[in-house]
Amino acid sequence: MIQIQIVEIRIRIVLFINSNLTLTTSKRFTQIVSSFCMISPTTYLTAILILFLFATAGCGQDDDQREFEQEAFQLPDGITETKGNGDVISEDPDDWRTSPFFQGLIFVEPAFPNPVTISDQLNLEIDITGFDAVSGLTVTVLIDNAANAPFRTLYTINENPLPPGFTSININPLELGRFNNPESARGIHRLIIFDNRQNIISYGDVIVE
Repeated sequence: MIQIQIVEIRIRIVLFINSNLTLTTSKRFTQIVSSFCMISPTTYLTAILILFLFATAGCGQDDDQREFEQEAFQLPDGITETKGNGDVISEDPDDWRTSPFFQGLIFVEPAFPNPVTISDQLNLEIDITGFDAVSGLTVTVLIDNAANAPFRTLYTINENPLPPGFTSININPLELGRFNNPESARGIHRLIIFDNRQNIISYGDVIVE
């Protein structure tokens, strides 16, 4: 009788998370639940209650991630101004934040120099602090600087997972323009950083002069 009740609880929990969490979080949660299948009934029931609390908390995190990603696809607006050595002159609090899914696992330093000239090089430094935390990495730029516009890939790392430590990315400012020429490159652009599962890690705006 107890075993039947356990199975019913497990099914209800999995159905709940699959309907309320994003795909990535749901898969992680389901794997955790499944790992308790061979545990004794009492331990299993205690664990399932703990995991249920985790699921309800995860719903809030998923909502935060969705909101963050909606903000990422808005029009570029303002920059964090930086020197050629990366020192910050003035900060835009909206730029280069870490998304809820990756907080405490990865940090993106503000792009530098910003503004950047056509003849210079734009630099991004990313610090990965978690093990098995990030599955690949892609840097993109929004095309046409329009809200919800399509984006174009500037740089990709397919290594999965990325090892802890600093990753330095160099970008030619000409590539930020739609036609890879000075005329289309000049102006403000939004960069968006994804992992290979299309989860947004961070975003920020840069100006090309």
